[in-house]
Amino acid sequence: MRIMDIIFNPIIPVPVMLIFCVVLLVFKRRGVTPYIRQIIAVILLFIVNLRPMYPSDNITVKTSKLDLKVVVVIDDTISMLGDDQPGYDTRIDKVREDVRYIVENLPGAKFSIIAFNNNVHVLTPFTDSVPYIYNALDSIYPLSPTYATGTNISSCVGTLEDVLDDANSEEEASQEVVLFFLSDGENTDNNRMRSFTRLADYLSGGAVMGYGTEHGGHMSYYSQLQGTNVTVMDGGAEAVTRINEDNLESIALDMDIQYINMSGNSGLESVVQGIQEMHEAEPEDDTRQGYVDIYYFFMIPLAILIAYEFISLKRRG
Repeated sequence: MRIMDIIFNPIIPVPVMLIFCVVLLVFKRRGVTPYIRQIIAVILLFIVNLRPMYPSDNITVKTSKLDLKVVVVIDDTISMLGDDQPGYDTRIDKVREDVRYIVENLPGAKFSIIAFNNNVHVLTPFTDSVPYIYNALDSIYPLSPTYATGTNISSCVGTLEDVLDDANSEEEASQEVVLFFLSDGENTDNNRMRSFTRLADYLSGGAVMGYGTEHGGHMSYYSQLQGTNVTVMDGGAEAVTRINEDNLESIALDMDIQYINMSGNSGLESVVQGIQEMHEAEPEDDTRQGYVDIYYFFMIPLAILIAYEFISLKRRG
């Protein structure tokens, strides 16, 4: 342990504690030796309040890991840049926020992130590495209209079935699988939407999560060519994108999972809580990097000094 590695996490703000310690020293004890003990006690009290800690690679913590796999399917098409979310956030911004909520509240579960636009992309295999999941999530950004070829939200069915089939054939096949499908439901390629029914047998829960509003929103994207945000146009007017709840409810019905409209009182919390309760795991010890408190080393001599002063007062009394 090196002195330079020690960090401090004060219990009481340092300026407040400093004033308190000065006040304690103003009331000077009679005699040199008692006053020296008083000074030592105040210094120890000040150090204890600083709560010194040193880094360690072997911190034992209790963790509760869910024996569960979670597939997150994200609509990455241009309509997800619709600005009809609270505060004029885009749908894709709200999607990132909600996926983080799911990840944070299903600790230890293994996640696979899938995004679709012109093509379907498996961004992560099943993993419980939260930084890896968040990096994949932050990398998602819809294609510009120059490259977008139209949306069919059922284009991911084949890839989804492969991922779910692999999840059930791995060593952890005993783990149940839940799925979250996040989309605005818009189909713009004029092709009929395929059925998701054959995926239902793989799943033990989840939700289809709908983004957007009936009045719709406008879309703008960052153009690297122009170096600025460009509004998506439809003829001479700004294009409008609207949620298609019929498509989303159909997908939810096919997979026998709940549909949630994310514009209102979403209900996502109750879905996640239900999954937590169904797959609750026993806490287990885990080791990780962190900091170890060492303030108690200073508590021992402080307690001895206080005990000594108390005994001395009793004897004099």
